[in-house]
Amino acid sequence: MAAIRVLVVDDSALMRRLITRLLESRGYNVIDTAADGEEAVAKICALKPDVVSLDLEMPVLDGLGVLRRVMKECPVPVVMLSSHTTAGARATMRALSLGAVDFVAKPSGPGRLDAMIDELVEKLRAAATVTASKLVRPWVGMVFHPFPAGKAGPSLPPPRGERLENAWTPPGPPGKPAGASSKKEVPPVIPAGTGSFPERHAGTPRPSMPPVLRPAGRSPSGAPAGGAADTGKAKADPDITAGGIMPRLAVVPKRSARIDLVVIGSSTGGPAALQVIIPALPENFPAAVVLVQHLPVGFSGPLAEHLNRRSRLPVKHVEEGDPVIPGRVLVAPAGFDLTFRGRPGHVTVHLDAGSGPVPPGGFRPSVDGVMLSAAEIFGSRVMGVLLTGMGRDGARGMAAIREKGGPTIAQDESTCVVFGMPKAAIDLGAALKVVPLGEVAGEIVRLV
Repeated sequence: MAAIRVLVVDDSALMRRLITRLLESRGYNVIDTAADGEEAVAKICALKPDVVSLDLEMPVLDGLGVLRRVMKECPVPVVMLSSHTTAGARATMRALSLGAVDFVAKPSGPGRLDAMIDELVEKLRAAATVTASKLVRPWVGMVFHPFPAGKAGPSLPPPRGERLENAWTPPGPPGKPAGASSKKEVPPVIPAGTGSFPERHAGTPRPSMPPVLRPAGRSPSGAPAGGAADTGKAKADPDITAGGIMPRLAVVPKRSARIDLVVIGSSTGGPAALQVIIPALPENFPAAVVLVQHLPVGFSGPLAEHLNRRSRLPVKHVEEGDPVIPGRVLVAPAGFDLTFRGRPGHVTVHLDAGSGPVPPGGFRPSVDGVMLSAAEIFGSRVMGVLLTGMGRDGARGMAAIREKGGPTIAQDESTCVVFGMPKAAIDLGAALKVVPLGEVAGEIVRLV
């Protein structure tokens, strides 16, 4: 079998040499290196490597700029190298939404380079198997286009942290005021890149849907604890693109909810998949949601913040004792085991840092651990959802939920970046439904 062809992109000559030497010692074929973003784009499109190791922080054109151009001009699997800083973690979440397959955190101290390379080797191998069709994220940054002339759209709240620009009210039928309609229209597509929905106080009316939404430059009041507030003047999203498809806003059926908690597990490709699913959940969603995404310590908070900006539901980075309540999304913090305490209607989250290192092949938190605990507390009133990712984490948890009578959903192979975790659950007979990514949110709402 031919060696995997890698292009190494880093502005540090020392890092380029070290990464090249260590990758080649593990059987990779480093076909070239690049020292800045412009050089990287040119070499990626010319050499067509199997996979790219890309530093986020570079001169001329940074890693995000490289991704924007490459995914439009010559898509290729990319694994990012990210710093542990808050800004680096936020940029990493952005990179994953733009098409990066995965990321590796740079060493936080001396003597950690070998561990980073070991992780990079594993993730480059997985990324090299991803096809170009699964890399492009056309929904990112889409601008909302209003209904055609003469058709009315529903009134929806603007995204959290957003402000209305040129507020638009759809025309109604003759003899009725603007915005009125005798026929209910299908909700419009709400793109992930336009931000998340603001918290409203009681009695505040919903404004009409605007043609364009842009960031207000301020952190939403529902931002996760510990996240730094964004400051500065409002400016257009740099990732606005034309075209693309987002799942339609799911509508909650008019009946009593059958589910109290939805547990969603994911790994490689998960952050981008979550940006499709969570923004499509309606603000009257009648169950709690807990997200378990495999991430290094320091990156789950920015993920929560990133989703919070783009979602109708408030998204919070979990803290000890947080109540599990309907209509709120909780993101499990990296580095902690997460379990549930109490009884249905009065359930809280318990976090445990553990007494030792995570065993090889294990995770903290693990999807299995969270789902097993949820099945024990909620019984048949918990739903399990397993998305793209390497390994088998979540298969046992999904099986436990099915044994309790709860519904389970697995993402299908055609839309998974890596079909490891969902496949393990399917092979175990633990998946009640297997659906493409674009249908997951609708299926969650239908079953809840």
